[in-house]
Amino acid sequence: MIAVARSSAVAAAVMAGFMLVAALIALLRNEPGGGVFVACAVMTIFGAGAVHLAVRHRAARLDRRAAFALVAVLWAGIPALAAIPVAATTTLGPMAAWLEAVSAFTTTGPVYIHDVESVPRATLAWLLTLQWGGGLLTLVGFVAVLGPAGIGGLPDRSARAALLGVSETSALDDALRLVVPIYLGATVIGTFLMLAAGERPFDALGLAGAALSTGGLLPDADGMAAHGSSTVKLIFIVLMLIGATSILWHRLLLTRRFRLALGQQENIALLLLVLLLGIAVAAIDYNSAASPLFLPIALEDGLFTAVSLVTTTGVEPHGGAFSGLPITLVVAVVFVGGATFSTAGGIKIYRAGIMLLQSCLELERLIHPNAVRPRRLGQQQITLQMMKAIWIMFGVACTSVAALAMLLAPAMPSFDAAFIAALSALWNVGPIYGAGWESAANWPDWSALPVYAQVVLIIAMTMGRLEILLVLALANFALWRR
Repeated sequence: MIAVARSSAVAAAVMAGFMLVAALIALLRNEPGGGVFVACAVMTIFGAGAVHLAVRHRAARLDRRAAFALVAVLWAGIPALAAIPVAATTTLGPMAAWLEAVSAFTTTGPVYIHDVESVPRATLAWLLTLQWGGGLLTLVGFVAVLGPAGIGGLPDRSARAALLGVSETSALDDALRLVVPIYLGATVIGTFLMLAAGERPFDALGLAGAALSTGGLLPDADGMAAHGSSTVKLIFIVLMLIGATSILWHRLLLTRRFRLALGQQENIALLLLVLLLGIAVAAIDYNSAASPLFLPIALEDGLFTAVSLVTTTGVEPHGGAFSGLPITLVVAVVFVGGATFSTAGGIKIYRAGIMLLQSCLELERLIHPNAVRPRRLGQQQITLQMMKAIWIMFGVACTSVAALAMLLAPAMPSFDAAFIAALSALWNVGPIYGAGWESAANWPDWSALPVYAQVVLIIAMTMGRLEILLVLALANFALWRR
């Protein structure tokens, strides 16, 4: 595990740098807590430096098992470390700070911190940075670890290498070179666009990072209602779509390989789904008997709501935007989620498309039992092994939601509340739980749940970012005995 220790030390050093940025914000705003961030940064740098010195002369290769372990260590370790300054600079206890840090890092959304205005700006900046960093780690994990391993039927290593023109031996280096420039560049461009739309620098950076990471934590207590400009909403929509579409697709577009990009049908399907769902939501808002909206406003809010749901961001354009929709529709859209190799949650449109493709082929086989049909989705050849993995992923996802709901049920007033909590935690779209459904009058905040239920939610949020099958693989002792 030398390679795991070395990479973890680098990640810890990067975290320490962000802590120093938060300390600088506290110093500039004359807020308490700057010393806490500095102390945490120093301790983190000291620990990372010690680990680096201990393993720097020892050769190690990041093989598949080590890569699995590294992803698990980062998703579990970073929130635990990040919770220390959160607990020290707010009124939250250790458990509450841990839950809040996990929620931010997994881009699920705020748990305890609803009244953002009462939170020190440095702490809010730290949580927003965690959310942005969680989106970055999600992309790197998909490209470097989960994709090459074919977790849950993801496109295999050879297909990825042929598509991008990269080697298959240095997956982590390739992932960093691919993901970081695009993700960071989109953040910078999105921030400048928000500034041009009239947002303050802090809000502009926070909004851009939240949209790209498809996270539910915003820099204002009133959410998007505090940024009611149509221009700001349009920029936020575009950034959410960038975050929820494949980073590999972005690479093709930036390198002007448009023919290959058009062959990536998953991303085209996501855009069509957003358009159709947006029109449907706009029609519901426009024809609402309670508070009908003007057609331009209904179209704007409908498109924003559709993008927020499909991308599993969970940000409402205004209060009650989700609760006005059928809860079954919301659950179905969130369960499918966005595209593979993106920051969105859900089982991904790629897997849903392949399951639909196989279902159609099986129905056609009843009519033409001897026909031979190629299994292709766009430019991707679908093998029987991939199809089995996708159906297994679907089954495990359904089972996980049911199991988590049963674990949460004793702490909830109804099974509906437990089910929505499990679904929103597993697919990292926390605001869905607090959307104000008709049956949710007595649903408690996650902050008011017993400790055991909060631990279950932490596990669910982490599982959603690790991909459920990877969690099962890590729990399989046969993997480590090979």
